[in-house]
Amino acid sequence: MVGQVGVARMDEPLPGGCILAGGRSRRFGSDKARALLEGEPLIKRLAEQLRPVTASVTVVADRAERYADLGLKTVADREPGQGPMGGLLRALEEPGPAWKLVVSCDLLELRRHWVTRLLEARQAGVGAVAFVEGGQGGRWQPFPGLYHRDLAARLRDSLREGRRAMQRMLEEVGAVAVALPSDWPVTVQANSPAELARFAKRRRRGV
Repeated sequence: MVGQVGVARMDEPLPGGCILAGGRSRRFGSDKARALLEGEPLIKRLAEQLRPVTASVTVVADRAERYADLGLKTVADREPGQGPMGGLLRALEEPGPAWKLVVSCDLLELRRHWVTRLLEARQAGVGAVAFVEGGQGGRWQPFPGLYHRDLAARLRDSLREGRRAMQRMLEEVGAVAVALPSDWPVTVQANSPAELARFAKRRRRGV
């Protein structure tokens, strides 16, 4: 548990929204943030889902303005190549609300009641809230997740020591674990064009 993290109040402003898009998309074979789902780039579609539930939307990528052509504010990772934890640190350094709702660019769907569950689970003195699969002690689903800016110092120390595992970090900081929603999809992220195609097919069938 992280000491002296701000008290979680339900009357706080909306969290800041951040999309992590600094990966190299090796398994996908191309920039998966720009892959099309129902005729729209994944990252733009995700930004539109974030806007009603966040105060702002910022993309963290390997270089600034990478997605400016899509109308998305994009900032550069401080130290590219540090994985999701490096992107998370950069997200927490953004001005604005203390809490950030952080998602990965390959998230295929973000439902409003998922965000509500995360917001309602915030606790005083705890700087992270995330879904967990399989109950207490199960595997964390770090994104979408809520993270408080007071975690930044802890993340800097972890990265300096070469520790970049999100699962371990969430355990170490005593993150609040929220059970996966009943409507959590079979495929929540697209790691390959085939996974994206299967998800699109299920949507067309209404599954």
